[in-house]
Amino acid sequence: MEPNDYIEANRIMWNETADVHALGYVTELQKAIQAPNFSTFDEVEKRLFAQIELSGKAVIQLGCNNGRELISVKKAGAGRCVGIDVSDKFIAQGRQLAGLAHVAVEFVRSSVYDLGPEWEGQFDLVYVTIGVLGWLPDLDGFFGVVSRLLRRDGQLFLYDMHPILNMFEVDKGLVVEASYFQREPFVDGEEPDYMNPTQVVKAVSYWFPHTLSEIIGGCLKHGLQLTHFEEYEHDLSMVYAAFEQLAKKPPLSYSLVARKTL
Repeated sequence: MEPNDYIEANRIMWNETADVHALGYVTELQKAIQAPNFSTFDEVEKRLFAQIELSGKAVIQLGCNNGRELISVKKAGAGRCVGIDVSDKFIAQGRQLAGLAHVAVEFVRSSVYDLGPEWEGQFDLVYVTIGVLGWLPDLDGFFGVVSRLLRRDGQLFLYDMHPILNMFEVDKGLVVEASYFQREPFVDGEEPDYMNPTQVVKAVSYWFPHTLSEIIGGCLKHGLQLTHFEEYEHDLSMVYAAFEQLAKKPPLSYSLVARKTL
């Protein structure tokens, strides 16, 4: 398969997932997001956004899902906010939620790889959260896009599940099921939804494992100098939460901030 074939397959899966979510937690989210103090930020994000200083900054979130996190960024004082996602239906959800939240947030249905020259140098911050990197067949190309989107001295804020978790299946505990250095994507289909396990998402999807060195190396190659990196014991994925209770656990998540220097 070509990279665009993987992206299209994942787009179909995410559209199906959006339908599942629309019948579940989104109903409550529609009510909660209208509150002036609505926020999805946990303690890590509160601390790092305070250091980044969101006030008035132009922010783009890549892989924004339905935009609830980006809406939180806007409510926290950011300036222009743009959400990019490959899923038509999650983008539609984002527009609806932004309307309910009474905030000006732009949503664009696009693969990150298709963002053209008109987007270059437009943003002070690129925001990337849980799970986005795993859907990307070309990590090096992704960091190239991030660098082009940022103004000089702009920052990348990445907050994600730790890539070591790709070695395990949660129901088997700390039993190694895959190599940390696996190159082939994981193929899934007929899988329980990650937010509502009682619902099954039938579409086939492709998840690409990336090592931590590929992530950090991708930043450095494209002129993104690390200013912060930290690993955590808490799970972001909603899949590996059981690992939090283990006495001897692997890292479950990490945060990374990098500044464009080129």
